[in-house]
Amino acid sequence: MTPSVKAHNNDQKPLISVVSPVYGCRNTLVELAKRVEASFGEEPLDWELVLVDDRGPDQPWSVIEELAQNNSRVRGVRLARNHGQHLAIWAGLEAARGDFVAVIDCDLQDEPEVIPELYRQAMQADVEAVIVDRGFWSDSRLRRIASKSFYALVNLLAGVQINNTGNFGLYSRRMIDTLLLFTEQEIFLPIMVSLTGYETIRFQVDRDERHAGESSYSYLRLLRLAAAIVVRFSDRPLKLSVVVGAAFSTMAALISVFLFGMWLAGAFTVQGWTSTILSVWFLSGLILATLGIHGVYLGRVFREVQGRPRILIQQTTGSEPTTNPTARSA
Repeated sequence: MTPSVKAHNNDQKPLISVVSPVYGCRNTLVELAKRVEASFGEEPLDWELVLVDDRGPDQPWSVIEELAQNNSRVRGVRLARNHGQHLAIWAGLEAARGDFVAVIDCDLQDEPEVIPELYRQAMQADVEAVIVDRGFWSDSRLRRIASKSFYALVNLLAGVQINNTGNFGLYSRRMIDTLLLFTEQEIFLPIMVSLTGYETIRFQVDRDERHAGESSYSYLRLLRLAAAIVVRFSDRPLKLSVVVGAAFSTMAALISVFLFGMWLAGAFTVQGWTSTILSVWFLSGLILATLGIHGVYLGRVFREVQGRPRILIQQTTGSEPTTNPTARSA
């Protein structure tokens, strides 16, 4: 059990912070708040809901403000610009006050009613996080195939097992405080949880249908995200380029010995141009691709050493908007 939970006496309920990044889900926020409140109605737990406006196209901030005005347990964080889902989650983690923090999507595919059970699982197993295995998806077959391909690509090239899991889960205060120590400019919650080395368990919950909007992760964006994750968290592509280069060098050496023997035997009477041109183009493309991989890694290094703020917060509920956003540095 985490120290923060041990510190509570019998008269003080553990506080669960529910963090939800908001993008394209304006129409589900009222229902989300209602279901979160109902989930804790009969539970010996206190709760708060932290909604992070990631500057979606449907302008959800007015709804978040109204929810916060009507319920003191609801708080809002408005980012200065669109940062992406995982940095929005990070802003919510920084704002969360709870002994445990639940991360949940705003589209209600993840059921808030599961959160108390996740807490009981964490207490029973004495672990720092309970990660939700998504079980059966209600999405289309093509969407499920794309998601499985995404996990397979990440597992293969990044060497991190995140099969059928996402952000939905319950994380202890110790886990959250450790995650906030990570200083990378670009983050991905499931992998960074595994990097802490803390003990976690999985709890399977079938995903519900999306209540509103569409996924912001198109098939192309899933592919780009997988490639970005591989570059951020693994050097396997660099090692692979070395292995491929060594393999082609070995193959070229063997072929050269064979061709030299054939030349000595007088087997070549006519010079071949096609094979020469194809070999040049193929090897040139391979070299450029390898240099491109190294260039991507150098670009990531350049971005990290610039030292720019990782998150810019424009406003929180209960505060006035400002022209000087609050910076959250790496």
